[in-house]
Amino acid sequence: MNKRLLANGLAISTFSLLCLGLSGPVLSADGGRRANEVGSMGPVPKAKCGPSDHTESGLQGQTTSLERSSGDSERGYNCNLELVGQFRGEGAFSQDGPAYLGHCAYVATENNPQQQHPGVVVIDVSDPKNPQATAYLNDTAAGLNPHENLKVNRASKLLGVAQSNGPNFAVYDLSGDCAHPKLASSITVPNSSGHMGGWAEDGKTYYIGQSFRGVGGILPIIDVTDPYNAQWLLNWTFTGDGRPHDLSTNRDGTRLYAGQPGNFGAAPTNSSFGPDGLVILDVSDIEFRRPNPQIRIVSKLFWDDQGQAEQMLPFFHHGRSYLISTDESGGQGGVGGLPAACAPGSVGVRLFERDRHHRRDEPEDRLQDHARGARSQALRRLSQRAARGRWRHPRLLHGAVRVGSPQGPDDGSVRFARHGHSRL
Repeated sequence: MNKRLLANGLAISTFSLLCLGLSGPVLSADGGRRANEVGSMGPVPKAKCGPSDHTESGLQGQTTSLERSSGDSERGYNCNLELVGQFRGEGAFSQDGPAYLGHCAYVATENNPQQQHPGVVVIDVSDPKNPQATAYLNDTAAGLNPHENLKVNRASKLLGVAQSNGPNFAVYDLSGDCAHPKLASSITVPNSSGHMGGWAEDGKTYYIGQSFRGVGGILPIIDVTDPYNAQWLLNWTFTGDGRPHDLSTNRDGTRLYAGQPGNFGAAPTNSSFGPDGLVILDVSDIEFRRPNPQIRIVSKLFWDDQGQAEQMLPFFHHGRSYLISTDESGGQGGVGGLPAACAPGSVGVRLFERDRHHRRDEPEDRLQDHARGARSQALRRLSQRAARGRWRHPRLLHGAVRVGSPQGPDDGSVRFARHGHSRL
């Protein structure tokens, strides 16, 4: 995603749900069904919102043209979310965080020269009704100007941040006091131009996604085994598929799930050239710090009805591992362009699981497309369970939410909400 103010217009972003099953029969909690059976593939029931909630007039999660043109969307929409408190500050940049640890949130600003307090804002939400800024990370180029790479690793209690379109990478230690991060390392990464990025689950490695993600692009890899002496390991060059927009890893850090961003019709030299979807990479050599490390493609799963894949968010449930996938450009980046994005039936839920007998990370062809709204409502069901603490991941509703829409509030505030059965 380019670093810019939210454009006036329709921003289409879609979600997919992908399942990577573990081997061996596992019984789920839903009526004793085996975990390797595919359950109901129909839409889940519409969420029941509170009487005072401000909701969309049509399909839940979809802002209509009238709502945007009338200004109604500027109020933001909510369903079973109650505003508790907010920190306005000098504004927040929508794409740079928030990241969270405990009672602390980390949010980047627009890096405007006129700001009184530049840098990543550290917000203490111990008192949810009165969140307060406690520090500003203005001591590194990355802290002053990050992008979509402001990430916390909860295992190591470290905050990693890479400079937007620049070479600086910084590590902040949150273990002593999350409200007052301590700079642990600040290094210059050769040829890096930071964009997105993320941690290995164990917190020992950070992968810096780049502003150019086309063929021939690189992936800088940082060793953070000693956070006070972070070291650049290498820049891996992609000669084909595997180029991540955003990324995550499995629990032991040996598999990297890369959201490869492709837009249909992009030129071969474009950052978004090539197929769009998920590429699973074997990064065992990196995780175990082997000499002459290699990154190998394990499997691929591409789709052509969306564009500009981003997050691959892992979570685990009843012995099975899942990924939630997002596509930044949505249907307008697919084969059919904007008309297809607005056509009935264009939005669906995708599921795949790992081969149970051979223990491979290769996705099976279990691609299902459903009626418009199935994806958003399936994610709504996941968010309800996350709110009740039934999922280890994702933390999509943890701590704070930005309230608004593509034409929503432009005050840049970060708003803190109490959720019941909340939806995305």
